[in-house]
Amino acid sequence: MSASVYLDHAATAPLAPGVAEVMHEALVAAFGNPSSRHGHGRRARGLVDEAAETLAALIGAEPREIVWTSGATESSNLALRGVAEFVGEGARIVSAVTEHPATRDTLAALAKTGVTVDWLAVDEHGAIDHADLAAALAEGPDLVSIMQVNNETGVIHDIPAIAAQCAAAGVALHVDAAQSLARLPIDVRRTPITLMSLSAHKIGGPKGIGALYVRRRVPRAGLAAQIIGGGQQHGLRAGTLPTHQIAGFGAAAACAATHGVAAQPEWARLRDALWNALAPLDGIHRNGRPEQTAAPFLSVSVTGVHGAALVAGLNEGEPALAVSAGAACSAAKGESSHVVRAMGRSPREAAATIRFSLGPGVDEAAIEAAAQRFMDEVTRLRALAAAA
Repeated sequence: MSASVYLDHAATAPLAPGVAEVMHEALVAAFGNPSSRHGHGRRARGLVDEAAETLAALIGAEPREIVWTSGATESSNLALRGVAEFVGEGARIVSAVTEHPATRDTLAALAKTGVTVDWLAVDEHGAIDHADLAAALAEGPDLVSIMQVNNETGVIHDIPAIAAQCAAAGVALHVDAAQSLARLPIDVRRTPITLMSLSAHKIGGPKGIGALYVRRRVPRAGLAAQIIGGGQQHGLRAGTLPTHQIAGFGAAAACAATHGVAAQPEWARLRDALWNALAPLDGIHRNGRPEQTAAPFLSVSVTGVHGAALVAGLNEGEPALAVSAGAACSAAKGESSHVVRAMGRSPREAAATIRFSLGPGVDEAAIEAAAQRFMDEVTRLRALAAAA
């Protein structure tokens, strides 16, 4: 296998130190069902409770406000579908056009059932207009759903300000925090967030486990369970809890509590070094304002190349660059980025958009190698296009 530079931490991060060991211990020594009352079950329940305490502390929540799910996609489905079903006829939800497909596609499906969905546009920097949000709130929606950090560009939405607007209007707020957990400070004691989707594998935990924070204080929202049968987790999400995955999420959250937010200045420095190296390239555009972009993210669009060829060329070769064309889920559909199209890029530019996302293991040597490899590949593809 050729050398590779991993710059796709927004898609998934490598396991944080100690996570695999904690998961193995849970599989071997805590194999009981966490709902069972015997000693084996109590041991498993102890690991689940410990993970809930750790994750809750990371966001300023109470452990009983954590509902375990299979990932942030299920969490967002539970939040959106749960509120819409609880409200019933006349339900109304506000969201932004640049949301993750877990939100966009779920809301599109809900719209077909009669739910009214109000979509907020973004400007060329990926930001919503808070006056537009105020106008949407005046219509009396049941929920606003906004991600804190965009999964493709890293653009940060001002969740404290949005939460304040929603609270003043008496409207519940759901936040997709899959990309902001452990990257930005989150404190639900100070910020009136009602529901929040969280993911383990973005912060060095295992895939297949996530959580939904469900606020028990005002502002609250009624929530209808989407998986029923068994009554686990206060009836909000049935099913036997995967102790080893939950324990892994807890271990990753513990690591993030120490190293997550504190590491962001270094990621910002390395990200800016990468952009400074790429900026002299003709026809390259940075998506989003640097000061409003989460530290590990750099999204660039280039002209004069075919998007699929660029991604394929970068993913192979020496060194191979593990990068994405926008979101991994969009790549799976074969689509160009709806996010950068909403920010004003042409469909061709959107198709030739690359997301670099930094994390543990990335250093200056990796940044230098990635920059040179990117520029060489763009130059090669432009030469081929000119010769055709």
